[in-house]
Amino acid sequence: EYLLERGSKITSHHTFRGILDRNRNLFANQVTREANGNIAYRSVDFDVTSLTNDDEFWARVDNSKYSELIEDNAAGAIVKMAEKLDLLQ
Repeated sequence: EYLLERGSKITSHHTFRGILDRNRNLFANQVTREANGNIAYRSVDFDVTSLTNDDEFWARVDNSKYSELIEDNAAGAIVKMAEKLDLLQ
């Protein structure tokens, strides 16, 4: 997370990836996805009780450079919840 948050390209560098076999590359991809998700959520980690209205909340999310990832993850979570509640047919 530290490297990715600071813009390091080491995890995607061809020399680094070239020394990894298929399984290790898949693992590196998963670690990178998880790290990006954690970074995205930290970018909008704030006390919602300090906000005066919903627009302030959405502005914080929209102003995050990770807003697209946050929205994609939220959409995925909504679909998973709908599946668990057997709302999808």
